[in-house]
Amino acid sequence: MARVKLTEFRAKTLLSDSYEGVEIRLESLAGDIKKFHKDKKYIIKVDQGIKKRGKQGLIKLNVTKKDAKTAIEAVAALGSYERFIAEPMVPHEDSEERYISIDRVRDGYRVLYSPRGGVEIEEHSDEIKRYDNIKNVPLPQKFLEHLAEVMTCEHLGFLEINPLIVRGQECILLDAAVLADSSGEWQASWNESDIVDVKQKVHSEHLIEELNNNSPASFSFRLLNPDGAIWLLLSGGGASITIADEAANRKKAHLIGNYGEYSGGPTREETQLYTEAVLEQMFASSAPTRALVIAGGVANFTDVKKTFGGVIDALTKYLHALKEAQVKVYVRRGGPNEREGLKMMKDFLDRHDILGSMHGSETVLTAVVDEALEYVDA
Repeated sequence: MARVKLTEFRAKTLLSDSYEGVEIRLESLAGDIKKFHKDKKYIIKVDQGIKKRGKQGLIKLNVTKKDAKTAIEAVAALGSYERFIAEPMVPHEDSEERYISIDRVRDGYRVLYSPRGGVEIEEHSDEIKRYDNIKNVPLPQKFLEHLAEVMTCEHLGFLEINPLIVRGQECILLDAAVLADSSGEWQASWNESDIVDVKQKVHSEHLIEELNNNSPASFSFRLLNPDGAIWLLLSGGGASITIADEAANRKKAHLIGNYGEYSGGPTREETQLYTEAVLEQMFASSAPTRALVIAGGVANFTDVKKTFGGVIDALTKYLHALKEAQVKVYVRRGGPNEREGLKMMKDFLDRHDILGSMHGSETVLTAVVDEALEYVDA
């Protein structure tokens, strides 16, 4: 079970039956803009889980349907932004703004409420009050009951609305965020496409995401520390977690540059492309000493010899940079054609004096990480 953040658009469609917003994707920009009303003015925001958007120029106000394309493209140019939300402007006074958050806890709900909301909420934290009973919150009870019902039905663990405009019994959500229980997706009306990754993807992450989308094999890559010293080229999800956890157990998690894995029988060429993307990110690191860990469990059908051929192709392409940076390569692998693949890799690394260590399936999985950590620590 993990809490995942949903887009602001999905959060508001879940929480409000009268929501009039438009979800916008760059790839379907023209079609999405057609949903705008020609006589209304809109607020347009990046919808990728980013905080303090106003201070970063990621919000456009009073945008007409005619000017929407230009406004969205201008915001998209400020970063890797592909998802947006557009809503009709709601003229209001600052005095109308409220704040509420609801967190699911063991005994029910923990509610934080303030009669003063908006961007300056942190400066008036003394006005935020805590309630252990949702019925005691000074907001329309029908609205509060609706929020509680949605949280249950949609498996939401947390929600925050700031600012919330209250006009009599009407409650208008100007900004909203929710965290959902990932294990409840199969029962909820939201799905994986509604989940946002708050972190902006780097070039290597985009390359590997595209590789994964165009292959029957599986590829993943996540940058953890751009200046990391240990870079991982892992195969098989379970083994990959074990290897990454070993560094954390030794209080060295901060040295790990990335996490990810390749599996599902990738071709030699696909493995080369994956390895190149990892190497490019490794060379961008400012760590004075770097090590590459090529490891995994005992594969069922991913051919060690074939995939190692792709890895060697990539290492050959970057051989000069590897030697210049004094990168050492640490290997532990098992599976089909293990012996041939390990010999081929050892011969290559030995020949070019970049071998750190070489192990087959007879060696405990975590040993290779320990050796790489010793090298970068030294």
